[in-house]
Amino acid sequence: MAERMNRYTQTAQKYHGILFSIFFLFLAAGTSFGLTVDRVLATVNNEVITLSDYRKFVLRVDPYADRDNVREPYLRRLIEEHLILQEAKKSGIDASEDEIGQSIEYFKTQSGLSQTELEKTLAEEGMTMAEYRSQLKNHLISLKIIDKEVSAKVLVSSSDTNRYYEQNLHLFMENPEKAQVKALFMKLSDNPTLTEITDLKVRSLKISTEIKKGEPFEKVAVQHVDFGEFQRGTLIPALEEKIFSMKEGDVSGPVWTKDGVYILKVVKRIMPAYAPPAKVRDQIYAKVYEQQREQKLNEWMKRLWERSSVTIRQQ
Repeated sequence: MAERMNRYTQTAQKYHGILFSIFFLFLAAGTSFGLTVDRVLATVNNEVITLSDYRKFVLRVDPYADRDNVREPYLRRLIEEHLILQEAKKSGIDASEDEIGQSIEYFKTQSGLSQTELEKTLAEEGMTMAEYRSQLKNHLISLKIIDKEVSAKVLVSSSDTNRYYEQNLHLFMENPEKAQVKALFMKLSDNPTLTEITDLKVRSLKISTEIKKGEPFEKVAVQHVDFGEFQRGTLIPALEEKIFSMKEGDVSGPVWTKDGVYILKVVKRIMPAYAPPAKVRDQIYAKVYEQQREQKLNEWMKRLWERSSVTIRQQ
């Protein structure tokens, strides 16, 4: 029980900031929608969702979105909010006055608002403290049912974290792969003729063959050698692909680019270094936990939809 309550506390703290910031976007934008005639958009287990409910929801989650035209993704999310809250109440889940009070105190601390300032802000937007507490109570109830039906059922094993590490090794790279390279470069003119291109092909093949037969790279290319250490991902694709497919000591054939021809020699390969699993264990656990939680949440929501009576009216 203590572990479950601790997990709930952590979950609530994680989401309170999001819930409150979204809620106050709603307040800051105002709640007046003019004289638009309200109409029923959907029923969720005999609970009605109206156009005004939809507009308030969109204002809360996306203040800059068009609220006059009903969009299916937003309506589905609003329906799911109702499904979650209904399921929580069906399961006898509630939020106590102490929990609501603690959440308000947490928000006031985070936002720097006093009780008087909070009440003034609510009053300016036509909302009473009682209405505000009711909104917050629904948020807390929803968090509790999600914790019970989803979060508490996520079990991350060592094999799960090991698999994630192995499949996403690139995310934990501390030092990238590098190569020390010598390069012979034969440049093309800005507008090369067919003769020039043909001559360069013959010349580059001859030099490449001489090097592969044992002629020292430096001797053949003494006038044209560049030395450099290159990190994977920093070269043009033609050179990158060739260099990082070679072993130490390998010499390439001619590698053509739009500027000319390269003959490459890999002097040294420096393999990438990765953070050991123990160092990133918490990071991996958090990522795998969120993936599994998202999957279980989707599965749970699917079940709620399947066993509920939801009717969406034609718009």
